[in-house]
Amino acid sequence: MKRSFLPLFFTALVVVFGIAVWVRLSAYQIEDQTGGNLGQAPARPSDVTASANSSPDTPPETGTIVDADPSGAVSTASSRAALRQQRYNELLRNPPPAAPVAPAAPKESFLDRVVSPIANALGMKPKPQTPAAVVPKPPQPNPPQQQQQQQPPRDDSTKPTEDKPREEQDPETDVTPPQLMGAEFVPAQVQDNGETMLAAYVTDNLSGVRSVSGVISSPSGALQGFACQREGEGDRFVARIKVPADAAEGDWVVKYLTLSDNANNSVNINQTSGQLPISAKFRVSSSTSDSAPPVLRGVYLEKRSMTAGERNTVFVQAEDEKSGVGLVSGVFVSPSKQARIGFGCRPGAGGSWECTVSPPACLDCGAWQLEQVQVQDKANNMATFRADNQFVSQVVLDIGGDKCDAGPPQITALAVSPNVVSNAEGGTINIAAVVQDDSCGVASLSGQAIPAGATSGQRIPFSFDPSTDGQNFTGRIIVPKHAAKGLWTIGWIQALDKGHNLRAYGAAEPVLQRVTFRVE
Repeated sequence: MKRSFLPLFFTALVVVFGIAVWVRLSAYQIEDQTGGNLGQAPARPSDVTASANSSPDTPPETGTIVDADPSGAVSTASSRAALRQQRYNELLRNPPPAAPVAPAAPKESFLDRVVSPIANALGMKPKPQTPAAVVPKPPQPNPPQQQQQQQPPRDDSTKPTEDKPREEQDPETDVTPPQLMGAEFVPAQVQDNGETMLAAYVTDNLSGVRSVSGVISSPSGALQGFACQREGEGDRFVARIKVPADAAEGDWVVKYLTLSDNANNSVNINQTSGQLPISAKFRVSSSTSDSAPPVLRGVYLEKRSMTAGERNTVFVQAEDEKSGVGLVSGVFVSPSKQARIGFGCRPGAGGSWECTVSPPACLDCGAWQLEQVQVQDKANNMATFRADNQFVSQVVLDIGGDKCDAGPPQITALAVSPNVVSNAEGGTINIAAVVQDDSCGVASLSGQAIPAGATSGQRIPFSFDPSTDGQNFTGRIIVPKHAAKGLWTIGWIQALDKGHNLRAYGAAEPVLQRVTFRVE
């Protein structure tokens, strides 16, 4: 029974396998004629017609072939069979198309592994079926116009400096202050009542260094000024520092340093901002270190009232425990707060200091208040006592006179000539002012010229010559070589009368705003 069944089973299996192979080959043939890759086979009229009648976005239906004869009539079923056979023969004669590269080949089934070699032998290799998720969509480049719109707008403010040169780049203009390259004290450690030397290395880009000066501060806050001298023709500037006896022990540092060049550029380098090197200090050793300022013990007047033009005496009592009192000075302020009278003192009898006060003959009449008293010991420790101190607040000096003037001078007119000066050579700007004063008369006028907008640190100080008529004053603004080019204005002018009334006119004052000159 088993022997008769097995041959029939294998025969049926072969028949089924053959039918499957035929169906698979037919599918390959239909796919090549509709949407498959036909390689280099030339297009037939029927293919062009089928493509023209279909939408570019809609793929043709599988297994459908539409042919048309030259007369335009639809072919019969027999003619379609003949054309299909002809197409089949052409495919057999054409070489197999090149296999396209796919990102990932799908896994073949058992039937595909058997049928694929037969299809390749007949030249009917179908287009690889790649999943849509695997095939990346080619990037669509933006049109040139769209790409141009996506670019950020050009910002002219970011142009290179050569397109918009600044004044610093002008070889004939110096608007850059000197630069500190280094500073050190030699020796770096000294005994009190000794001496050390500050060596500062300063350069300037064009006009050259004019001055180097500053202030030294002790650990107790005592201040001592200095001015440097240039050594030869180099960039080294030196100043000899005398350390007082009984000086405060510890590190003495340069509190600030002022650098100026010949084009009137200046800069203040502060110790607190870290602009000075660590070497800009020296250490003081002292067996009798004095770090405390003197103490004020009393202030009183020889006469509480007086007539203008007379002399009076102020007595100041101050004490210092170690080094002793070295300097005493003070200031009175007028009833209108527009004038001040200063005085200096000398050691007197009984440990007090005697200070002579000489008010002018014309002034603001009334009660003049003692504004401050300043005391300093021999170790340079200083203290300032103002109106909040009981000894200062109680001192009031009543001054009367025949001529009383409570107002400062008034500038009524200001003009300059010429209005243009050369930057390459420098020059002089003449300035004229008309000033009026109530009674005492004008004592002095001085001011400062600055570039418009204060774009640089340049300042040109100037003063006026005394006037014979008391009203018309003339001065000279000396514009140095390499001064900043452009418009210059009058930064400020201060007017002082003979009664010590003072007024400072700023750049916003109308009488100053209209006065300008140009450096070219």
